[in-house]
Amino acid sequence: MHIKVLLVSLAFSVYLQMHGQSYRDTGQLDFLSGDQISRDLDSLYSWILRYHPSPFVHCSEDELSSSYDQAKMTFAGGGSLFSEAQMIARICNTLKDSHTGLSLQDLSNRLGTIHGHLPIEIEAINNQLIIVKSLEDQSIIGEEVVLVEQTPARSILGSALPLVSQEGDAQIGRLRVAEKLWNDLAPFAVGSRPGDSVQVYLSNGVTILLPVHDNEQMEHLEEADLPGWGWEAIELDEKGNFAVKLTIGNFHPDQPQKFNRELRNFFRFVHTQDSNRFKGLILDLRNNSGGHIAAMADFLQFLIQEDTKIPFGVQVNVTDLAEEQLSGRRSFRRTGGKQYGSNLIAMNRTLCSFPRDSIAFIPFNAEIHPNRRFAFEGPTSLLLNGLSASASVTIASWFIRSNRGVTIGESPMGSISGTFGNPLKLILPESGLHVNIASARYFTQNPIQWEAKPILPDIPINQTVEDLKLGKDPVLEQAIIWHSTH
Repeated sequence: MHIKVLLVSLAFSVYLQMHGQSYRDTGQLDFLSGDQISRDLDSLYSWILRYHPSPFVHCSEDELSSSYDQAKMTFAGGGSLFSEAQMIARICNTLKDSHTGLSLQDLSNRLGTIHGHLPIEIEAINNQLIIVKSLEDQSIIGEEVVLVEQTPARSILGSALPLVSQEGDAQIGRLRVAEKLWNDLAPFAVGSRPGDSVQVYLSNGVTILLPVHDNEQMEHLEEADLPGWGWEAIELDEKGNFAVKLTIGNFHPDQPQKFNRELRNFFRFVHTQDSNRFKGLILDLRNNSGGHIAAMADFLQFLIQEDTKIPFGVQVNVTDLAEEQLSGRRSFRRTGGKQYGSNLIAMNRTLCSFPRDSIAFIPFNAEIHPNRRFAFEGPTSLLLNGLSASASVTIASWFIRSNRGVTIGESPMGSISGTFGNPLKLILPESGLHVNIASARYFTQNPIQWEAKPILPDIPINQTVEDLKLGKDPVLEQAIIWHSTH
């Protein structure tokens, strides 16, 4: 309920921004003429129709055409780079495909070059914008942000929300990504520069002065905070019973073979644990943005109990650009199991040899086999949040349909039926903004279905402000309770 109220409020903030209210100093971003914006939107619209595998799954052709026409009319007289970014997002959001839209990393870098970034992150908790991370002053974590200079914090989040592509009806996922964009948009909203300091007003009456960092400074501060790989033993009770929590930040490792080795070593360790005290595996895929399906298959071989076909198959739009950008991804061919790799080889061959500008379906006939030595069959809980996406959603889909364990947390960014993927990277000719266009659709169900409703965890849990201030993790705590009784 709180999410729905907040989204309505943020939508009103966006309305105000586009009808009378404007951010200070927006002219500092490159101004584009109406003709330039129009040419970019023409390019985007033609790319969607040419490269996307199924643009009209969640919308009609008329709805996409209407959003395109409205976007061109809105800034017919010209506008800033940010104005064009809003219109690009308006068109892409009609598709409800999180793999098609603005490259938010590119936009963040473009904004950051001129306006910088704030060293805090916020999250919507109980209809308040709460500081959940500070890269410098830890004492402000848990406090509510009201204003940045004289700009309402909620209106900044309201301007971020329309820029984010939504997967189906996964509103929570879209909100969580918009929250990550907030500290990039706040300096732009108040017209700051890297090296400046801005006043941030908190609801407790305190005003703090935050430095504005440039891209390089921000990248350095965030390096240590990137999601990665790790595990730890979690004590369940005073009797010495424990579970092991495995955290996987993504499925696009820089070194695939090393990733496979680490997985094997971890599950070898799990295999040696005392069965009387070891009560299961807590799999933490919160904030896992997804990655390569072969890396996902590498992981699943240690969790499945029978031969498993996932995804069931993939629909691809065969184009020269897809072949150019995707068929060279050969480093994963030998991962995911030798037989499973034949699925990827078949997809690669289709991109290279199938008739251009046609749609092909490639069944994944080769199954993932359980690891003969170290496959884990014990109790397993899966932790998710709105930033769990793509391959993480595919794992969650399998996890639920196979009754493998319990899911805890928030709805991820996708449904049980599958996800789009294999985004092509393109650059708009006038503005230089980067956009992504999905070129594939992965199906996780047989018979094939396609749903918009996101996965609902078995045990929905949201963090409170009190949890944050006390350093509690209510999702993990719920997993501990579950493992204590299973």
